[in-house]
Amino acid sequence: MTDIQITLIQALQAHAARFAVPMLLFSFLGQPEFFLLVIALIYWYLNPRLGLRLGLLMGISGALSGALKIAFHLPRPYWVSPEVRALASHPSFGLPSGHAQGAMTFWGMIAAESRRWWVSVLVVVLIILIGASRIFLGVHFPADVIAGFAFGLVILIGFLVLEEPVGRRITTLPVSWQILLAFTGSIALALISFAALAALGDWEVPATWVEGALERSGQPIHPLDPRDGVTAAGFFFGFAAGAAAVGPRQASVCITSRTARKRSLRLICCVSGLLVTGVVWFGLGLLVQPDPTPGAYILQYIRAAAAAAWVSCGALMVFAHLYADADGQ
Repeated sequence: MTDIQITLIQALQAHAARFAVPMLLFSFLGQPEFFLLVIALIYWYLNPRLGLRLGLLMGISGALSGALKIAFHLPRPYWVSPEVRALASHPSFGLPSGHAQGAMTFWGMIAAESRRWWVSVLVVVLIILIGASRIFLGVHFPADVIAGFAFGLVILIGFLVLEEPVGRRITTLPVSWQILLAFTGSIALALISFAALAALGDWEVPATWVEGALERSGQPIHPLDPRDGVTAAGFFFGFAAGAAAVGPRQASVCITSRTARKRSLRLICCVSGLLVTGVVWFGLGLLVQPDPTPGAYILQYIRAAAAAAWVSCGALMVFAHLYADADGQ
């Protein structure tokens, strides 16, 4: 079975000269950084409720993806086969594909919200292309991508089924309790990865995987690091807590304000908001050490939570102040 999958990857990579750029583009459309960018714009200017749903969903999906990778602890193609070119590299395990799972949950939610047939068709095509790009780049077996699609679909359906009854009960609670629940939920999400790691016991990454990955990509791997799960958990907390603190009325200010319709002010707020998001993310990232220590995990959690809280709360408060001042002139 592995030989067949490697043969398929080789067949795709035979066209690397023509398709490398578009495949890298489709792969970027499944990157967490891209999702954060789109979620911010949706939350600020298009549909705060959809932005909130996407933020929470991607936090949950990302945390579960990190835990599932550790639980299955399977290699990426370029780790084990010298016949596969490493057109990209990743330090985590291969199954399930986080890009495929994230694409299914994120774009699937977009399709579910839209309920238009042509949007659903475009979403299906995009999801397939994102999955295919991961195979083309040599970072996933086809089975990894199929598993990512399957897990992503299950997570999406579960979220859609539970969000209304759970959300109805949570919104009746005081804001302080909502923030506490968000924190508790995020810790539970982070602990899933540590539980999966503990279940492996004394298992170690085969030396041939480490050597193969380094030889073919030039990048070291550290697949037993649960940092991805911690990052997603921090994002979940920051987004949920920020949205609870700002409230639904404040979240709609970017859409309802008369002045917000002026392109110049909207553009200034959009660019500055995204710049601050980048400063928070990359600035705090300088403080996070690469070593797998408790301190590094705590800082990584704070980094993700701070970036998400800025998107869901801090930016909106600044925007509301600017719009109010402009409306009063």
